[in-house]
Amino acid sequence: MEIDNYRKIRLRLTTIFVVLITAPLAILVVMTTNSLRETAIEKIEVSLARLIEHKMDVVSLFLKEKEDLLHMMVGMYPISYLGKQENLDDLFIAVNKTGSIVDLHVIDSSGRQLAYTGPYASSLEGKNYYDAPWFQHVLIKGSHVSDVFLGFRNVPHFVVAVADPLKTYILRATINSEQFNKLLLSTQIGPHGDSFIVNREGRLQTPSRAGITELSDEDRRLLAPHEGTAVFQRQEEIVSKTSELGQLDLPGATSIVKRQESVVATRWVKDGEWCIIVKALIEDSLDPFYALRNKIIMIIVFTSTIFLALALLFINYLLRRIAEEDRQRAELGHQMMQMEKMATVGRLAAGIAHEINNPLQMITSQAGWIGELLPEEDRAQVKNITEYEKAVEQIKHHVRRAGTITHRLLGFSRKISAEQQNVDINELMEETVSFIEREAQYNNVTIVRNYSPSLTTTMTDGPQLQQVFLNLINNAIDEIGPGGVIELTTAMEKEKSIRIDIADNGHGIKPENLKKIFDPFFTTKAPGKGTGLGLYISYDIVKKLGGTISVANRNSGGAVFTIVLPVIDHG
Repeated sequence: MEIDNYRKIRLRLTTIFVVLITAPLAILVVMTTNSLRETAIEKIEVSLARLIEHKMDVVSLFLKEKEDLLHMMVGMYPISYLGKQENLDDLFIAVNKTGSIVDLHVIDSSGRQLAYTGPYASSLEGKNYYDAPWFQHVLIKGSHVSDVFLGFRNVPHFVVAVADPLKTYILRATINSEQFNKLLLSTQIGPHGDSFIVNREGRLQTPSRAGITELSDEDRRLLAPHEGTAVFQRQEEIVSKTSELGQLDLPGATSIVKRQESVVATRWVKDGEWCIIVKALIEDSLDPFYALRNKIIMIIVFTSTIFLALALLFINYLLRRIAEEDRQRAELGHQMMQMEKMATVGRLAAGIAHEINNPLQMITSQAGWIGELLPEEDRAQVKNITEYEKAVEQIKHHVRRAGTITHRLLGFSRKISAEQQNVDINELMEETVSFIEREAQYNNVTIVRNYSPSLTTTMTDGPQLQQVFLNLINNAIDEIGPGGVIELTTAMEKEKSIRIDIADNGHGIKPENLKKIFDPFFTTKAPGKGTGLGLYISYDIVKKLGGTISVANRNSGGAVFTIVLPVIDHG
């Protein structure tokens, strides 16, 4: 075959491998990038809607519990009882087990404080609350929950107050602002999210996580629909998702507003006087998606690069050996050339399959992982999930095609077995010898068998171990030449291990080469005669099987490779 023909074949094979590797990767990257942001935003919106509805229930329940408690007290006790200090003290201890109430006041209809229990007795003694806005609200409505204010004590707080049915006196409780603020501590999505409560004028009733003290103009516009109209600024599909919460048909429903960098949810409570605001930065929620995408891309690119590099290496090696076989055909005749060609292809097939199957398995594993993650997503909420699944199947399809090629190549030399099995080392060695015995006879090489009859079986990967035997025996045949002798010895070692020696009577290995004999791409053969991968692959296989492999020169001449494998019992 002419050099130009080899170049054409190399170019075609390289193009095929590049397309098979890059096409699925490009499809996956494009699909992931296009849908990632919208998917994350949809998740934020639904999460915020559910979260703020829950917090609305928590805040409303907290305030209602305090109002109900005061109503119960004024219904049970007349002013003559509550006006006595000792009675009010006992009652305060009984109802304030959680510490959510700071103090209790008994105030007559003129605003004069009749009794007080709490930590501010000295500063609040003799105070008159007639002009306080909350006091006037109670006289009109019978009960009232105030906004947060400083008051006489100059400390932020708010009060819950109720009047007796005849409005002869008012029972007021000051609420612990710190405990109330804790109700919103968990109301956050992402590390830079924010949550707080404001009144109708936009004044903060709870501290902002972001440290803001007043609303921006943009945030003030969120307070416009406080009359009880549901405003849901989002696409129809998000509206339908949130309607599952059963809130969109009620006055004061949750409002979701999508901004360029954030999503904001609002919910009015306390009869439309307070508004809960929860913010989530879009980028906070995108980080996990980006991390997953980048990890997948990195894994695929890394494994694909290795796969392509190995494929190109062996394509070149295979073409060189085929060219060599073509030259030998003219010298040795058709029959001898064909025998040598089949032996060469068999050795190459084993090496190619081992090196290529590893990245194929990695790609298959990662594609399977992606396939397992996809069913966990809500198909109604994740756009383009069908395209994701198709992309995963395309990756699996092309990997299977590549795997089929390697399996066909391996058919020249041995059967593939990916599972551990109970192996008789003597039988495995003898089977290996049968593969190359004709080649040994052709090269006038004698193979001496010293198999131990007491050798036990062990659980190991027979096909891979056989590949190691094949590499070592073939190397010995190439080294010793006509008239040489190869000795195959098996024996039991101490501590339940099996020793295999493959020795020859050749020239041995130069001392300076002994330490690097198992390095990848190191070879002592002439250019074009070897890749330097055979012993490296053998070393890697033995190591993965839990054994060791070493080499030494024999005193009588030649070299000996020693393999020690652990004995692993079946079952």
